[in-house]
Amino acid sequence: MLLGVQSDNPNLKLMYGDESFFRSETPLTNTWGDTKQRKSIKVSSHHGTVGVIGAVDPKAGDHQELVVTEGRIDSEIVNLFLKQLSEKYKDEKILLILDNASYHKNQGSEKYPLPGNISLMFLPPYSPDLNPQENVWKIVKESRFKNVLCRDREELQEAVIKAFQSFVNHRFVSTKL
Repeated sequence: MLLGVQSDNPNLKLMYGDESFFRSETPLTNTWGDTKQRKSIKVSSHHGTVGVIGAVDPKAGDHQELVVTEGRIDSEIVNLFLKQLSEKYKDEKILLILDNASYHKNQGSEKYPLPGNISLMFLPPYSPDLNPQENVWKIVKESRFKNVLCRDREELQEAVIKAFQSFVNHRFVSTKL
């Protein structure tokens, strides 16, 4: 389903959007060490999460993320993200492809109007494999969050923000389009 798309415009910037959550209890992976010594791994009793909403253009590699430092991801946060995305690409028309989350479906309503240069399209239900943004989450989590211990939510927020800052000049280009 397309919202606000003009089919006669072939110059749309195609982007895929999604949300992910980063947890303080990140997965532990294998490490090298002396076989005669037992490795002690500290764990935290804090089980916090930080949400991130993002979009990627898999052809050009452009991306934008919003780390949610307060509250949770809802229609208001998605609308704020769409405004930031619109401002970043103010000279381009964007077709943003999203999953069927209710807070995505609320966009384009009277309460959550779409920015003028963004149109939405929704993926079929249960099809995360069609969304290149899922690969961005995987890359960031595997390269920046293995064996990381965050003692509290503030430390986790800082780690998430630093992780995405380290990818500011990185291009997430898909080899399969």
